[in-house]
Amino acid sequence: MKKIILGLLIFTAFTTSCSSDDDNGLAVTKQNLLGKWYLKGGTINNGAFEDYNHDCSISRDFQEFFDNDILTFNGYNIDCELNEVEESNWYLNGRVITVSIPNFMEYDITVEKLTSNELILKQDGINEDTGAVEDVRYYMTRN
Repeated sequence: MKKIILGLLIFTAFTTSCSSDDDNGLAVTKQNLLGKWYLKGGTINNGAFEDYNHDCSISRDFQEFFDNDILTFNGYNIDCELNEVEESNWYLNGRVITVSIPNFMEYDITVEKLTSNELILKQDGINEDTGAVEDVRYYMTRN
C-alpha cells in the first residue's frame, strides 16, 4: 500500500521559510524540482492534515527527482535499512508533472507551490470505495 501511495505522492512539504524571496515561490522548472523531497503528509478534500508515518526514525522515506527524467522513491524499514527503491519516469509540462511507472500506470500531478524548501502537489483522484473524485494534496520538504 505504501508503494502505491508514495508512487502517487511524489513527494510534497509543510515548512515555512524566513526568506521573502522564498515566500514568493520559485518558478516551476525541472531544475528547481531536482533533488530529494521528504514526505511530510497530506490532505484529502481540504480536510485535516495527516502526517506521514516514516518507519525509521533516523532515515526518512524520500522521492528524488533526477535530471535524466528518472524519479525514485526510497523507503526505509523499521530497522532503518533502505529496503525499497522504486524507479519511474517523469516529465514536466508547465506546472504538471507526468509520472510513468513502467508496466503499471501513468498519472499527472500539479505543482501548487514550490519554494527552495517546500513542495505542494495536487492530484485529483478517485476514491476506490465510493467512486467519488477527491482533491488530494501532498506536502514535501527538502529537510
